Amino acid sequence: MLILEVAYLRDAVVAATPWDRTAPEWPPHPDRLFSALVATWAEHGGDPAARAALQWLETLGPPQIHAA
Repeated sequence: MLILEVAYLRDAVVAATPWDRTAPEWPPHPDRLFSALVATWAEHGGDPAARAALQWLETLGPPQIHAA
């Protein structure tokens, strides 16, 4: 099992639901989270071991999401 905890670093979320552009996206779409992981990987030097972890994550099936 892989558990991700999302903590926004800013006071605002720049992500809206597709069906209501005024409502914040919650929970974050899995693609958005994966993109953030890849961006962080690239910003911190692109470590080969971390790249392997991201590639492994890509092979997993759709996530089960439990969000408050």
